[in-house]
Amino acid sequence: MNEPLISIGNFAEATRLSLKALRLYDQLGILSARYVDPHNGYRYYHAEQLAPARLISMLRQINMPLATIRQVIAGDAKDAEILLSRYIRSVELQAIQARRAQSLILGLIRQEGVCMSLEVTVRQQADQPILSITKRTFVNELDNVIAHAFHSMERFAADNNLVVRGPAFGIFHGTINADDDGPIEICLPVDQLVEQQGEIVGRILPAGKVAVVTMHGDQCEFPHILAGYDAGSDWIKANGYVVSDSPREIWVNPPGPDALMEIAWPFHEA
Repeated sequence: MNEPLISIGNFAEATRLSLKALRLYDQLGILSARYVDPHNGYRYYHAEQLAPARLISMLRQINMPLATIRQVIAGDAKDAEILLSRYIRSVELQAIQARRAQSLILGLIRQEGVCMSLEVTVRQQADQPILSITKRTFVNELDNVIAHAFHSMERFAADNNLVVRGPAFGIFHGTINADDDGPIEICLPVDQLVEQQGEIVGRILPAGKVAVVTMHGDQCEFPHILAGYDAGSDWIKANGYVVSDSPREIWVNPPGPDALMEIAWPFHEA
């Protein structure tokens, strides 16, 4: 060792990182010790590592995941700023969703019938040609994924002289939230069936009955929208029917004060 090094104990004190954390970051390749004594395994760090270590400490204070921290440390300043901004936006979104969820959670705690106040209507759907793109995503990126897929299909329809026959909608083939990533099939109804081109699939959505719950304004925001799913599912079970396919979220009006969505559950006789 020709360069002056700092023992792990002194380095921990200077960076406000515990010995346990420093060992973990070394193992994960986030912040590797400059030298490890081969005789006793004791770790040593260099003074130039103080700044990145203090950055790691600050990022952990805002609960940034270690995988993201690794990207921040490994990238240049521009990439690090982008990653930080993206993470802060996700934290802010979680805070907004938590505030929105408060009344729903209190209703569940108090065993209040939130879903019972939502009206369910039955609609007979005819066979419908659609364009669709299937994606996996977590809830924090859901709006962006939907918007990108919708614009891709809209351009495809225009380029191929297809007539759009109604609002776009999503078929949730799996749960999407902070922990689960679906998948979701984003769909655009059109006037004729087309062959698959790239990620855009053409298929026929089969005819059948659907239980529809209409959501307005703030009801369309996550997590309030979940009450619409529960209302439709509960109605099907309460009336002795069986769910026949994944639920659909029909985006009649865009997000905002005049937002309008329909939750449609396909069902059939038991």
